Amino acid sequence: MAACELKGELKYRDGQTNQFTVQVDGNLKSVITGIKKLNADISEVLTALVDQERGSTENNTADVDDDEEEESDEEDSTTKTATKKSNSEPPNKRIKTLRA
Repeated sequence: MAACELKGELKYRDGQTNQFTVQVDGNLKSVITGIKKLNADISEVLTALVDQERGSTENNTADVDDDEEEESDEEDSTTKTATKKSNSEPPNKRIKTLRA
């Protein structure tokens, strides 16, 4: 059978692209193996990108994390009180607060 090629393209936020190509045979088993290889290659690049972004945003969000923890504590206390009520009553309406 004729050799085939699987191609994939990853487009970054800044517009750059990364091409991925895997050579496969013309049978189904080879195509499935090629797709798995393509998936692994792309996952590797995406994992590196996520780790890179986490590293750069960790420094920027250090101050924001304290505020988020306080808010999550408030949400936890409201959900605990809501679960203490009997199941026959509908849950209380939640009020959405807007930040300035």
